[in-house]
Amino acid sequence: MKKIIAKKSSAKDKKQLENIKHPVFCFRYLHKNFHVDKCEDDEKIKLLKRIVKLCSMTWQEIEYSDRHAFGSEKINLNAINLDLPDEIAGKVPFFLALRFDGKKPFVGFRDRFVFHVLYVDPKFDLYKH
Repeated sequence: MKKIIAKKSSAKDKKQLENIKHPVFCFRYLHKNFHVDKCEDDEKIKLLKRIVKLCSMTWQEIEYSDRHAFGSEKINLNAINLDLPDEIAGKVPFFLALRFDGKKPFVGFRDRFVFHVLYVDPKFDLYKH
């Protein structure tokens, strides 16, 4: 049997990853009660269109945009009364809310260039607005 050896990331590889300026979206930790499946069909389309638009922007452009437009809003962890996935508990200082249909938020956290979507909240039930 052949032994598999993991390649260590070089400083150059790490630098290239850090220089990615556009967001990448991950849905790995999506909460079952705030899932895309809970959205109406038109909301799913608007969410997808918003993600496509955000992917064409840089993180800097997103950060400088209005929070109710293409920007984000910081959400305190204690504002959400749900348990965090074990993989991220204690590792995230705050959440970010991005908008997809008017002011309807999808909420998650940023890890360098990746935005991990945890909650899609079309009914505004996740936290006080």
